Amino acid sequence: MDMKGFFALFLSLLFISSGCLDSLEQDEAEFWGEDCEEVSDEICKEGPAPDFELVDQFGQPVNMSQFEGKIVLITFIFTHCPDICPAVTYQMNKLSEELGDDYNESVVFLSVTVDPDRDTPERLSQFAESNDASWQFLTSDAEAPVGQMLSVWNEYGIYVNIEEDACGGNGHFMEGYEGCHCNPGYMQDPWNVDTCIVDPDYDTNVTFAEDSLEEQILAALNFWSSGMANESQTMAGIEALISQKIAPDWKLEDMNSTEHSSSTYYGPNLTLLEFFHTGCSHCHSQIPALNEFHANYSSSVSVISIGGYSLSGNLDNVSNVENFTIDHNATWTYLYDNTHSLMGTFGLTAYPSWVLLDGDQIVGRHTGTMSYTQLESFVESRSEKVNLSEQMIMILDYLGHWEQGHISDDEMVTIIASALNYEYEEESEENKNYGVTHSAKLYIIDQEGNMRVVWRGYDWTWASVYHDVLLLL
Repeated sequence: MDMKGFFALFLSLLFISSGCLDSLEQDEAEFWGEDCEEVSDEICKEGPAPDFELVDQFGQPVNMSQFEGKIVLITFIFTHCPDICPAVTYQMNKLSEELGDDYNESVVFLSVTVDPDRDTPERLSQFAESNDASWQFLTSDAEAPVGQMLSVWNEYGIYVNIEEDACGGNGHFMEGYEGCHCNPGYMQDPWNVDTCIVDPDYDTNVTFAEDSLEEQILAALNFWSSGMANESQTMAGIEALISQKIAPDWKLEDMNSTEHSSSTYYGPNLTLLEFFHTGCSHCHSQIPALNEFHANYSSSVSVISIGGYSLSGNLDNVSNVENFTIDHNATWTYLYDNTHSLMGTFGLTAYPSWVLLDGDQIVGRHTGTMSYTQLESFVESRSEKVNLSEQMIMILDYLGHWEQGHISDDEMVTIIASALNYEYEEESEENKNYGVTHSAKLYIIDQEGNMRVVWRGYDWTWASVYHDVLLLL
């Protein structure tokens, strides 16, 4: 089992065990969530589920009438949420796997945004893809998106607060957290919990972007600090994050149907992977610079261009890619991905995109065209290869100090990220001075379109919700 699989298994076992504990304490014949017929309207409105007219991540219109005769699960999320929303999406994914054939046939999932200004269909599509989520993510298609969504949130009893200048511009609010949750480099004002002030002991040159590796590491550490994981489990989680630097294995064929394997290239030479599409004008214009680079660097860098992907619904076939190589008289290796998945496995979504490998470690990423000089710089300024075994031992030495409070969260994350030679990302402008707070609810709507069960907060697991869905099937 690879390290990513180990981490996924760790989380699934964690949540499964939680669900099993629930099952020992509750009546199998009753909902484990709150029955909408037995709670107040403020918690869950009994009767037909409110309808709406929204669009999904593909820009397609969605309303409740489309799901007549099916069980519908609705959650409320936003894509810039660094912790809870990915966790909720993970649980939904596990639930879809457990439902098997019933998923989509008898049960559908919907995730509705509470941040429609930023959560465009394009943004939701990226979020769904990165979280391997196959269901519909919904947002507004109105010119004033928040205005359209207000009625949806109100009818479903979802409190939403969008603060465009949250916490003095240096943090955001989180449900259940007293006052501001401050950005790295800032601390809560002891005299005003709704304000974040500069932390004098923090290196202000270092900030962690939401959804970055650092944020993910901090989430893994918090499993330990919350008592949900022991030291070995936490280390397994960190190993999984480290594995993001490890390139996946692959076997692909060239234009002559000769098979090429990653093991051939993950060797002493550097390997430059280009992911492209024949319909991409930038990919055509990139050829002269890449041709010159290959001529000068072929002894130290293996250049491989990989096609077989979609652009605006047009999927490249082998013939397209072969003609592309002939037209441009390309001298390096061109491969065809007949699974159409390797580009996504590397987390890439645009053309051209580049990955630089030293052995099997990813030491550079880039999206967009590059001149010859930029290609040279990309290779010469690459990250250093990491001795993962040595770094894990070093990280382990620091964990005890972190657990005892001698090292702050930010310091611990900085140590781990530095050990991985991970480049710090500056917080993007769209994330600054912006905060979203919302109440967390998962609704289960029965085949007749009635609100039946509500799960409040974040304590539910896929196993618990699965129990309630089975009672309605």
